[in-house]
Amino acid sequence: MKYKLYNLEITVIGDKNTFNCSHEVGDTLVIEGENLSFKAGTVLFSHYALATLMPYIAAKQRADDVRDWMSYETDIACPDPQCGARFRFEKTGKQEYKYAPSELHD
Repeated sequence: MKYKLYNLEITVIGDKNTFNCSHEVGDTLVIEGENLSFKAGTVLFSHYALATLMPYIAAKQRADDVRDWMSYETDIACPDPQCGARFRFEKTGKQEYKYAPSELHD
């Protein structure tokens, strides 16, 4: 079985003067398959924000449909209601993966 997943970059955007958390404009997470890394220059990333973003990461990696809001909504707000930061999702490529279901159930 073959399937494709989008690679993603998730970047902190907004006006730093409205941030209540430790976010820095331009900090970026890179998602490639199941792996998460920081883009060069990103030192810290809030685990509270990451916990909020995790369900969207999996959803944004999958194929989408133009009728589905996931295809056109790109920004997710910081989970702190007092913080003005947002996280912008950008698809940066697509990779194909494969597995054999029979190998999963030995």
